[in-house]
Amino acid sequence: MNAIDWSIFILILFIVITIKHFKLNKADNNSIYEKSTLHYGFKIIAVQSFIYTFISLPGQAYSQGMTFLQLYLGIPLAVFIVIFLIIPKYKKHNTKSAFEYIKAKSNKRVYYLTSIIYLILRLLVLTITFYATAMILSILLKIDFKILLLIISAIFIVLNILFKNKTNLFPRRNQLLYAIIITTIIFLTILYKLPEGMYLEDTLSFTASFDKLTVIDSDLALKDKFDLLKCLVNGTILFVALLSIDTKILQIYRQSKYSDKTKDGLIINGLFNVPFHFFILLTGCVLFTFYQFNDAPLHYNPHNVHTVYQSEYAEQYDQIKQEYQKILNLKKEASFLYSGQIYQNYSNQILKDQILSLTENANKLQLEAKKLIKKANHNVEVNDSDFILLHFINFHVPTGIAGVIMALFFICLLSIGFHEINWLSKKTKKLLSQTKSSALPHPDNKRYHDIITLIIIILALIIVYNIPVFLNLIQILWAYSSLFSGTLLGILLVTMYFKNNNKALFYTILLTQITIITLYITTPIHYLWYNTIGLATILILVPISNLISKLFSNHNRSNILS
Repeated sequence: MNAIDWSIFILILFIVITIKHFKLNKADNNSIYEKSTLHYGFKIIAVQSFIYTFISLPGQAYSQGMTFLQLYLGIPLAVFIVIFLIIPKYKKHNTKSAFEYIKAKSNKRVYYLTSIIYLILRLLVLTITFYATAMILSILLKIDFKILLLIISAIFIVLNILFKNKTNLFPRRNQLLYAIIITTIIFLTILYKLPEGMYLEDTLSFTASFDKLTVIDSDLALKDKFDLLKCLVNGTILFVALLSIDTKILQIYRQSKYSDKTKDGLIINGLFNVPFHFFILLTGCVLFTFYQFNDAPLHYNPHNVHTVYQSEYAEQYDQIKQEYQKILNLKKEASFLYSGQIYQNYSNQILKDQILSLTENANKLQLEAKKLIKKANHNVEVNDSDFILLHFINFHVPTGIAGVIMALFFICLLSIGFHEINWLSKKTKKLLSQTKSSALPHPDNKRYHDIITLIIIILALIIVYNIPVFLNLIQILWAYSSLFSGTLLGILLVTMYFKNNNKALFYTILLTQITIITLYITTPIHYLWYNTIGLATILILVPISNLISKLFSNHNRSNILS
């Protein structure tokens, strides 16, 4: 970014933080008016949407096209399952949280174990926020990524001091609105910067000719691919779990008093979520087309490029870059010729094959560049797909607007991190206080809360430091969620619809979660399938355990009587 963008970035940060500091210190004015159905619907969408969705999804579409949308096709199905199976039970018991419901229907041991599993999941989600925030800073500052993570940890500590006991620094609905506006600006900027005379219809035709706009893939896919069966089955389970267990979403249900507005809000969520994610993915596909006519970098992460240039491999990297540039020039020439024929409704297969061949050669050089970066510093992460959109913003969005976009992304990420840390601190403190251990301080002790907050930040930092970024951010989010969501949903359904032996349930949960983690580490099973594995294991093993327990009980009773 140039000096103007930097000035705008700093100015927006200062204004927003200052306004929030004074605004949050004033008394809250709760509206006396009944909220609309749209209010509840978009609130649910906002809770489900993380700001790094807008950063990461375009890079996903750029690499693999629109097939990731299949995962979100499970949302409408999930909505109807929640409306008919979950909401009536919650309404009957006026449920405050899924975990209070589980506690009431089972016992404390099951409640504690379920709560701990959910806290672990939320801690892992927090680490994604740390990484995404560091990504934004790495675009702006040429500082080691590990040092950036330390800086971010310090920022979160300062925020928790400045805004202590404030539940929301920056409302999720505002984040959703700003992110949609930002994505729209980027989409229009891409179209504007395409070759003269190339309009939306031509752009989509060009993109579609390279299979980027294909949404449904009915073939059973490999580990790294997405097919309809895998996405629809597991996406439905994943989003049923999210809509049934997420404490923020349950708070929305309670605000709407489990009325028809709750159901209508969920239906709005189901209707809007798919086109909403379609638009974000489409932006990534159009960005792919943009880079067929413009120079794409050899590597998108600027910090990694800086690292390799400071090493002994700088000359080798330059040689790869020169060869890469030659391929780009040939590809641009072929793309201009191919697009010209598309204008005339003619698809030249020879030119298309030439572009695909050049793209394959360019990809090989990008892999070679990643190997050099890894040699220069084996600690850096070379997965750069999350930087694709950020690169476009930094180098192709008009001056001034780039600073605004980066500032809003940064503020939203800080807000998410602040909220997650605050929530984790409160829930951990509540859980510890319920153990009634004499060794623990009194729950009202202010230092107690501060110590827990500090521990959570340190834990998140340790995890980010030691777990490699094996996928892009959006896939990491759903991978972490998939490891636990099936189990959590299974526990909830068992407590709702099964007569169970609490001891059997407790050990089944432990066995299920250990099995899932072991399979995830040792097998090539796609992470989405762990939703089905977790749910099925709980729903199958609990009735079997109950039956075995009942048979043993009857057998022992018979022995006593005889």
